[in-house]
Order: sequence, then structure tokens, then C-alpha cells
Amino acid sequence: MKTRQRVVVTGRGVVSPVGNSISEYWRGLSNGNSGVGKITEFDPLKSGCRIAGIVKDYDVDAHFKFREKKRYERFTQFGLVAALQAAEEAKLQELESDSGNIGVIMGTGVGGITSYSRVYYALFSGPDERPIDTYTIPRIMTSAVSSAISIRLGFRGPNFTLNTACSSGANAIGQAMQWVREGRLRAVICGGAEAPVTYAFLRAWDSLGVLARNQNETPEKACRPFDKKRRGFVLAEGAAVLVLESLESAQKRNVNILGEIVGFGSNSDAVSLTNPDETGVAEAMKLAIVDAGILPEDIDYINAHGTGTKINDPLECRAIHKVFGDRAATLPVSSIKSSFGHAMGASSALEALATLLAVQYDCAPPTLNCDDQDPECDIDTVAHISRNVQIDVALSNSFAFGGSNAVLVIKKWKQ
Repeated sequence: MKTRQRVVVTGRGVVSPVGNSISEYWRGLSNGNSGVGKITEFDPLKSGCRIAGIVKDYDVDAHFKFREKKRYERFTQFGLVAALQAAEEAKLQELESDSGNIGVIMGTGVGGITSYSRVYYALFSGPDERPIDTYTIPRIMTSAVSSAISIRLGFRGPNFTLNTACSSGANAIGQAMQWVREGRLRAVICGGAEAPVTYAFLRAWDSLGVLARNQNETPEKACRPFDKKRRGFVLAEGAAVLVLESLESAQKRNVNILGEIVGFGSNSDAVSLTNPDETGVAEAMKLAIVDAGILPEDIDYINAHGTGTKINDPLECRAIHKVFGDRAATLPVSSIKSSFGHAMGASSALEALATLLAVQYDCAPPTLNCDDQDPECDIDTVAHISRNVQIDVALSNSFAFGGSNAVLVIKKWKQ
């Protein structure tokens, strides 16, 4: 039986509404910047919610040639850009001769939804059908993002794209951790990518009644996790990618180690397609803690799922109380969805990256807009401003439609 490998992070990459590099992303989060603004890419007037977390200062021509732009949907572009950042930081080019032992696994919830819209527009927006773009199928495929990464970097190991709705990115990171820990692969590029802000998708979510509808003129105030006046979330886009590698491999290559993934809990509520279940959520946290070989009292910080919806926030808080008991009221917990919204399948990867950075810098990023905390959310929300606090071990919580839960335990790297 193989010895269980320790799994460390050697590379990070990000494209987000608050920054398109690791330094920009962390600066945006820790400074409490908002990435939510009015939608200008299309006319959202008929939607109750007309704001979103859109990636800014993104120059597609700086990253892709003409044919690549035609071939890659926006979510694939984001995932590939973030992956190239992570691969460069991890110096993965050194492992070219071992490329069959490096895998790619990415999470996404809806994939190439923009291209679906274009097809429907071509077919049904007028009296006559118009031509459909030749690249439509390659753009629509959810697997396009992991495939693009594998092809660009030349890695011939397993190549997967995983979809568990909003927990997709975290489940991808957790699965990658297991591959490396079991000795199946030397390294894995993993994370999540999403670009879901289209008119049709916005209207669909708006009809469900879970988007923030009352802050269109003050978008930075829209997402209010744990606050009495929370009304829902806003859609967002982006990507976050990590390179996970066995400790043995990282030390052999003498690359910088940025943190350690020590636990992963994944389960199903098995209750509802749309409503989370308190027992399942609590059990996912317990599974991750047990998998890490630690105790609840070892956790110093939780990056919450924290959507800012009426149902989710108090339920997650109750689950935290189930796991942490009396400590739950004083354990720092924050939601970065308050900063830039909910990026669907990429949200859990963006949050895992934020948790890693919080552990690295001993700083809990803030929950914005928690002005009047709901008594039903009896936790320490790190409201308004970031907090310097010793963080050796942290949880990253992700809970999704369909009851698909994923929780990661991230630990500070110590020799």
C-alpha cells in the first residue's frame, strides 16, 4: 500500500471582478473593494436585478490570437488565463518530461452559455434563420476549459471537467487533492471557471427570486450576507486555478510552497434540488475536518458559502454551530460573495483561493454590507474591514443546488 502523500499548493491564478492577478485579487478582497457594478454588456432593463460582478480590465487580445478568440468561450478564456498564471508560478514547465503524470480537473456550472444564446438568436430572433457560428459546439462544451488547459500546457494525464453546480470548483480541487494524495498523479491543475452573465441567464435567476433586486443604483451595497436586509446575491464571472503537487515532488524541484490542502469533505443533502439541508451542510464540514485528521477547535477561520439569501445564511450559521458548538459565535467567518457576487461553478474555487491567501497572510477578508446583523446568523462575520488574526488552518465552505456540498481544509505551510 502506497504511503499517503502530503498535498501542497505550488501555483495560483485568478481572473475576477476585483483583480486579475493574485496580488490584485488579494488587495481587492482585503481592502474591502467591491467588484459589483451596473451591467453594460447588454440591456438588463426588464430584469429586477440589473447588476453583476463583471471582470474588468480584461484584454482578450493580450491573451489570445484571432482563431483562439473564435474557438474559446469567455469561461474557457478565463480558466486558461488563470491556469497559465498558476503553471508559471509553479514552474510546471520543468515537468514537461513527466507530462503524463500531470492532470487537469476544472469545475464549471453552466459552461458556454453565451454561445447557446447566440444560437437561439440566430435561429429564432427573426423571420429567417441565420448562419450558426462554426465554432459553436467547441465553445459550448463544458469540457472545453480543461481541454484548453491540457492542450496549451501539453499535460497528458487525466483531463476532466466537473459539474456540481456552485460547488464545482471546490469538488474539482478536492478530487485533485485525492489524486495526488493517493499517489496517482504528481501534480494537478485544478479550479473553476464561469462566465454566466447573459440576459437569458439573468432573467432565469431573477424569476427564481434569489437575486438582489433593490440595489440597482448602489450595486456595491447589493450583496449583504448575514444582514437583516439581505435580499439575495448577484451573478458574477471569473476563474481561480491552483496547482496541487505532492510534497515530495515540490521539495525535489525546490519550488515555493504556498500552503497545504489537508482535508476534503463532499456529500449530498439528498433532500432538495434548490433548498440546502442543515444536516448535510454540517456533515460536509465534519467530513472535511475528519479527513484532515484534526479537531474542530483547530479551525481558525471559515470562508463561508454566504450567498446573502434569506434561507441559506441562517442555515449555514446553524450548521456551523452544530460543528463548532460554543466556539461558533466567536470563530471568524466571512463571505467574499459580498465583494463581487456569486460566480456559480467558479465561486467555490475563487473562495478556496481566498481562503489560501487568508491562511498565508493571517488575515480574514471582510464581509461587506453586514450593517445590521441578523440575530439568526449568530457568528463573527468580520464585518466591513479585514482582520489580522492568526490563521493556521481554515475551512472553505461550498454548498450547491442539488445538495452537492464540498468543504476544503487549508493549512499554513510549515516545514
